Amino acid sequence: MFKIGEFSKLVRVSARMLRYYEKSGLFLPAHIDRFTGYRMYSATQIPQLTRIITLRDMGFGVEEIIEALPNFHDAEIMQKMLRQKQDEIHAAIASEQKKLEAIITMSDNFEKESFNMIYDVVLKSLQAEKVISLRETIPAEKEESLWDKLWAFIKQNNIKHGTGGYSIYHNDEYEEDNVDTEIAVPVSEFGKDMDGFHYKELQSVPEAATIRFCGSYENYAPAMEKLALWIEQNNYEISGAVRGFAIASHMDGVSMDEYMTELQVPIQKM
Repeated sequence: MFKIGEFSKLVRVSARMLRYYEKSGLFLPAHIDRFTGYRMYSATQIPQLTRIITLRDMGFGVEEIIEALPNFHDAEIMQKMLRQKQDEIHAAIASEQKKLEAIITMSDNFEKESFNMIYDVVLKSLQAEKVISLRETIPAEKEESLWDKLWAFIKQNNIKHGTGGYSIYHNDEYEEDNVDTEIAVPVSEFGKDMDGFHYKELQSVPEAATIRFCGSYENYAPAMEKLALWIEQNNYEISGAVRGFAIASHMDGVSMDEYMTELQVPIQKM
């Protein structure tokens, strides 16, 4: 039998971690001397500790390891647990990748001073306009796939269309995973509705606070902040769905630095 310090050296696990595993009920000493309180460990415990360290290094938490250990030799149960952990790690990697991309984009924006490419708020009326639209409830990051579907339909059916396109968000509050999103492209005349694609007239808006920004859609947030401040300071309130109008985008064959977007918020006096 070995004292905790000796055992720690043999298994290359700190005494602090061994005490933590004991406190959590995951890995107990083989014997505790009732007179001295010394914790004694046996070499026969090393395989179990090795399994614990292996699972820990794969991302399993203490509670998950406690569940896994009694089933370590049951291939079916362990395969299920490993697949579940694999899915969790893939999701975490995707989340971290998004954070990394956001950091890179912000760094690039500071270098290019693109945050300064936000124009002043303009109050104007929006005219009614014929459009072909597609409306679905989607995660926020899936809007581009909605545009791909609409443009594919337009090309397949040789629909005569104008320039630019609208993104209209119909939720009463912010949603990340279930965004009621409508996208629309101006057309010269109405055709036949089919497969979720609808011809309609975007209603006119008597008064809208609008602001334009250039470059990446990362500039949406600072542009909307500037717009919100203007609405509040001029004693207006929002009276309709927020629109984003793509004046120039990748569909026009321009680079991201040349994108131009106009945010349009219907408003009325308080």
